[in-house]
Amino acid sequence: MWMIYSSATFFALLAGIFGISIIFGLPGIWFMIVLAVANELVDAWWLGSQGGWFAWSAIGVAVIIALGAEAVEFLAGAAGAKAGGASKWGMIGALIGGVIGAIVGTIFIPIPIVGTLAGAMLGAALGAICGEIGGGGRSLKGSIAPAAGAAGGRLVGTLAKIPFAIAAWLVLVVGAFWR
Repeated sequence: MWMIYSSATFFALLAGIFGISIIFGLPGIWFMIVLAVANELVDAWWLGSQGGWFAWSAIGVAVIIALGAEAVEFLAGAAGAKAGGASKWGMIGALIGGVIGAIVGTIFIPIPIVGTLAGAMLGAALGAICGEIGGGGRSLKGSIAPAAGAAGGRLVGTLAKIPFAIAAWLVLVVGAFWR
């Protein structure tokens, strides 16, 4: 019995580290889910029909939580741009710019947390500006408020993933200890 609890404790610690990795711009919730699925498959192979830590329903709940977190992060920049008065084009630009900016920021600003977050915020702002000027017909001065809203929304979206990570971690850890 001690081996089961030791393994579950190790899973809880490793999954917690994955959850913290969200702050660094990594897909920590998805890492937790991959760890749980890998553990489940290894147990099924190793122990046969006796094994299995998690009910597949617990993994399914964690996947739903992860999808919700991704949707919140993805749409937050557009919601921020809309709150700043953006048109449809500014909101689309904020979505696209936020994703591209996060990737570019991670590559070209190699400071953990700062690079990805700064890139995402700057990308969302620049995307909103491009969308407002190109599709919305606004001037540069008129697109500043939507750009500021997009940058703030992207920051809020990234921070909003933390409660989702905690929820997914709790679901999976409870599944690991109470099988």
